[in-house]
Amino acid sequence: MKVNKNINNLIETALSGLDNLGFQLDVMGITSQVNRHTLIGYVMAEQKHLEGELDSIKARAVTLQVKVERAVSGVEALVNNGVDLALKPAKSVAGTLKGFVGK
Repeated sequence: MKVNKNINNLIETALSGLDNLGFQLDVMGITSQVNRHTLIGYVMAEQKHLEGELDSIKARAVTLQVKVERAVSGVEALVNNGVDLALKPAKSVAGTLKGFVGK
């Protein structure tokens, strides 16, 4: 509890300093855009920007995962077809021999 109170006091002191700096800049006619509200707005905008970037990365990862799965499925199908093709003559001979033995 005491740690949270100290952190809140520190944050409040920093924000008060920011407001004071903004007031002094405004008095000098430099800018009126330095205060806690613009800082919070900037932080919130950057948070949304970061969330958008993370969503974009997730979408790219899912797309890549689907491509890899399709490639693996394609390779499996090729291997299975190749094995079936390679074993077809042996299966034919075995079928023929079973036909002779069965008579």
